[in-house]
Amino acid sequence: MRLLSIVSAAAIAVAALAATPDAFAQRGRNNQSTTAVAINYQRVLAESALGRDIQAKLGQVRQQIGAEAQTLQPEGQAIEQEAQRLQGTLRNRSAEQIRNDPAAQALAQRQQQFQARAAGLQGDMECTQLLTLREFDRVVTPVVRSVMESRGAGIVLDANSAQLVLPEYDITTAVIQALDQNQATRSANVTRHPVAQCTQQAPAQTPPAQ
Repeated sequence: MRLLSIVSAAAIAVAALAATPDAFAQRGRNNQSTTAVAINYQRVLAESALGRDIQAKLGQVRQQIGAEAQTLQPEGQAIEQEAQRLQGTLRNRSAEQIRNDPAAQALAQRQQQFQARAAGLQGDMECTQLLTLREFDRVVTPVVRSVMESRGAGIVLDANSAQLVLPEYDITTAVIQALDQNQATRSANVTRHPVAQCTQQAPAQTPPAQ
């Protein structure tokens, strides 16, 4: 999962934010029209100090998980060798006999455990990226709103989804500058998150009353 594609898909959920009374008054003076501005979130992530810090720290988590994945290789090779051995041993047996064979059952369980461990590592990386980008959204959204309202706009669009954006309506650079000028929005706390944090089941829906 590529980091930039995630943030583009997330789009920071600010497609339509209510403007302040001052901004409303400004739009009233412009025949009640609503101004829209656009932002390139990929640029914010790639060019801002905050975005660069996030990418560097996610890279560290990726390296950690990659090192753990490397430790699984000997087990994967051993499983493959055992599968080849059993293929020769059980070649002339029926499917039912193979299913009931203790060695085949042990190998199947071993394979399941190996696949679960590998999937868990991949899930940890994906969950860490997702939750980190949610935190990125949380930090960036107030800055986007502030810049948007200073332009008298009531809507902000993802520039990558817009067909055409005039330069004067692109607030990407302004948002990056605002983030970089505030020490509190120049770095992020990025930690590894287990996949379980992203796969918790939603509460069961209450059945409709009869």
